[in-house]
Amino acid sequence: MEAHSVEIMIRKATAADVPAVLGLVRVLADYERAPLEVTLTEDQMASDLAAGHFDAWLAWTREGTAVGLVLCHRRYSTWKGLTAHLEDLVVLEAYRGFGLGRRLLEVAVVWAQRIGAQRLHWEVLDWNQPAIDFYEGLGADLHRDWIPCRLAGEALAHFPLRYPPQP
Repeated sequence: MEAHSVEIMIRKATAADVPAVLGLVRVLADYERAPLEVTLTEDQMASDLAAGHFDAWLAWTREGTAVGLVLCHRRYSTWKGLTAHLEDLVVLEAYRGFGLGRRLLEVAVVWAQRIGAQRLHWEVLDWNQPAIDFYEGLGADLHRDWIPCRLAGEALAHFPLRYPPQP
């Protein structure tokens, strides 16, 4: 299997790659026990990619199968300035343990450096011990004292505004 890792090519995703990107996102959602949470369509993802809302890179086998993904976007920290966010890092199970995850993370690191980000940020589920071990082994700081918060779906769409913004 180690020969596979040498034959993997990583390249930036294009509009034509959106089905492969979304397919790997769905693999990740299955792994994270949330397959029904992926409601994004290929059309919306293609539109968002074209608008520059995110950048993605795919790992391809010589046979043309997408086996890994790293997807990043910009965010802003009022403490640090421009920050890079790693949204998804996915490697198909059969290709794990051969350095592909690290190669994809390095793509994100180089991207973050190129855009002038002050840090690269991402989340990991508290039960995903293999990923935690991987990230800690690379020297990442895992901040277990921060709790991610979100308003999504109906909660965001129908949030009761007490002080609506003035036009």
